[in-house]
Amino acid sequence: MRGNVIEEWLREKGRKLHFTLIDPDKQKPSDAARIAETCASYGTDAIMVGGSTISRKKSEQTTIAIKDCIDLPIITFPNSANAVNEFSDYIFFMCLMNSRDRRFLIGEQFRGAPLVEKFGVHPIGMGYIIVSTSRKRTTVERIAKLDVIGENEIEKALNYALVAQYFGMHCIYLEAGSGAEKPIPNEMIMTINDKVEIPIIVGGGIRDGKTALDKVEHGADVIVTGTIAEDNIKKVKEIITAIESYEYDSSY
Repeated sequence: MRGNVIEEWLREKGRKLHFTLIDPDKQKPSDAARIAETCASYGTDAIMVGGSTISRKKSEQTTIAIKDCIDLPIITFPNSANAVNEFSDYIFFMCLMNSRDRRFLIGEQFRGAPLVEKFGVHPIGMGYIIVSTSRKRTTVERIAKLDVIGENEIEKALNYALVAQYFGMHCIYLEAGSGAEKPIPNEMIMTINDKVEIPIIVGGGIRDGKTALDKVEHGADVIVTGTIAEDNIKKVKEIITAIESYEYDSSY
């Protein structure tokens, strides 16, 4: 078993990272490959393939199409064991820390583990934490039966992050959700960054370079953008440029 891949990438790049999230439910595999190719030309560091409702067939078709046109790590971002596929390089083997539903805490992981082993996909242990920043619930909030974390409930989010670290997970993902009205608050990122030692991934509601830079300045190690790559792909270049401008002193 390899070590913490996210930490390795941070050391190798010597800077904060950007991942592009592509949802196979939102476009054909050929269109997904075009988005991935464009984002790769902008400097994204990895492609995440996943969404709230995808099937293994869609996950596989999209992953294959992307692999045919770019040479970047592809990470499955699974909604369930059904999304595990043999063509990805990595999988976020994740626990939705603040779900009340056993399915998202251990059930899908129990079903998916044999497939990860069978396919030889490298797992990246992740503590997935959803923070509610929108007046209207996002798709993942509706599905996951959450112990809701409001944007001002910083200590609650920190406690879940500490649990993830003490479980030995490789990273934390603070997620505002696809199409979120607002991103994860700076104070929440900063507080968690001060207390945990594993990389922090932040996604949801990040639509421009200024916001992305703001998040890395407050402790985010990886910025994930998904919706903006579908709606206004040129903004991805602006976001990546902003992340790369941050003077990064790796201590991992």
